[in-house]
Amino acid sequence: MKKYIILFFTLFVLSISSKAQSQISAKYHGEIDLGYSIGVGTFSTDRVNIHTVQGVMIGQYFSAGLGLGLDYYHEIYDKGELMIPIFLDIKGYIPVTDNLSPFVSFDLGYGIGATDGLKGCDGLLWSPAIGIRYKHFKFQLGYASQRISEDGLGFDMNAVQFKIGAIF
Repeated sequence: MKKYIILFFTLFVLSISSKAQSQISAKYHGEIDLGYSIGVGTFSTDRVNIHTVQGVMIGQYFSAGLGLGLDYYHEIYDKGELMIPIFLDIKGYIPVTDNLSPFVSFDLGYGIGATDGLKGCDGLLWSPAIGIRYKHFKFQLGYASQRISEDGLGFDMNAVQFKIGAIF
């Protein structure tokens, strides 16, 4: 299942890239973010995030890319646990000036448990957000949901997410 999701995202991004290059100007778009997520809800767990997105900027209004990251759940057990998110990132920009653009963002993907406490505990992740880009920096506020499932049983770990990052 994981292989099919990764393959789908890769083909989707490549498809967008090839179509965009023939119709609209497209160029490489990369991001690296450092964030903190404050857990909310029944299974509220805080986490530290480091994510990167590699994709294309299509014109000045739209970007799409594949994301990969590490989420450190420091409140699970006593030692903390790692989850590896793999996701499709889509952003829509509203350019105000050459240097300033508010944006809306949506990530959809899959989280894979990377440490012993989360091995085999994988699940769907999604994250809508709003943010602002200033020159090559960005700030983002969003909501993140990670499904943790094992043997048919699961629960959602939801959080309010703050990210700062660089765009290159």
